[in-house]
Amino acid sequence: MSNPLKIIDISQPTKTISSSLLEAAQQQGFLFVDGHNFTQDEVDALFQVSQDFFTQTPDDVKGQYAIKSNNIGYTHFTNEQLDPSKARDFKEAYNFGNINFKTGTFNQSDLDFNGHGDNDNVVPPILEQHRAMISNTIQKLHQTAMRILNILCEGLEVEDREFFAKKHRPDQPSGCVFRMLRYPLVREDHSSIQDYDATIRAGAHTDYGSLTLLFQRRGQQGLQLQTEGPGNEPTEEWAEVPFVESQHDGKAPPLVVNFGDLLSYWTNGVLKSTYHRVKFTPGETRTKDRYSIVFFVHPEHATELTPVPSRLVADHASGLTPPTITAAEHLQKRLEATYSS
Repeated sequence: MSNPLKIIDISQPTKTISSSLLEAAQQQGFLFVDGHNFTQDEVDALFQVSQDFFTQTPDDVKGQYAIKSNNIGYTHFTNEQLDPSKARDFKEAYNFGNINFKTGTFNQSDLDFNGHGDNDNVVPPILEQHRAMISNTIQKLHQTAMRILNILCEGLEVEDREFFAKKHRPDQPSGCVFRMLRYPLVREDHSSIQDYDATIRAGAHTDYGSLTLLFQRRGQQGLQLQTEGPGNEPTEEWAEVPFVESQHDGKAPPLVVNFGDLLSYWTNGVLKSTYHRVKFTPGETRTKDRYSIVFFVHPEHATELTPVPSRLVADHASGLTPPTITAAEHLQKRLEATYSS
């Protein structure tokens, strides 16, 4: 399978890779990021924890940790419908949120982010047993995301090269979510929508935040990107995202990275937020369940989304200024649309 995406090695000097990363962000909204700091052993262990949770925890126990309005908890097979015109997404997931990346703590109290008050964001036992591993993972993912955003500042020629990082401080409340997902091999739900495509496991959608970082495993592809025709108009064609090996010995495969709606809004549309979906046909593309692990990056809740101070962003606005909203308001609107039905 050919690879339609750029591969950027973020271990290289910023100035040598910033233009390539910006080009990928503008033209495709997706790329592979190699040169990260995750070993293959680390990622293998993480996927094993995810599989153990989904397959060894009874459904009634999972239900005790059902996802709440704060976007933390367990998502059942019938919860999400990313594409309102299609059937519900037949997948299950667990979201970790309210994360302090400085300390590595997660699922903290909604009322007291510093963790001193009562907390009802309880972590399921199987996942709680691996708290140290999960903490280390989410801290490293946040550091990786900040590296990508700093490179992006260089490409956009933002005077303060830490402009984005200063809006994503590690110890401030944000909408960041670390998510484990399972897509069962066979779809067993019964949709009320006739003639739906049973192979679609996550309907066509764009992501909500700044960045999304995704771990992939060999033989468990299924992510597809919507292609564009003349005039950047979406087509009915979808490009497969392949599995790619790292160029660094002992390291996990490159992360799949995409840019979200918030970052596109923040840059007056300079950066692309691309429609994507998960689709696979049992027996044709795999013979076992698909697992993925994702990190959704958001700025601090209070961040006001005024245009990024970049000449490229200003030129793209054509004199128009979008309404100023906060990162928290932007996220809440998207969550309401996803779960409203």
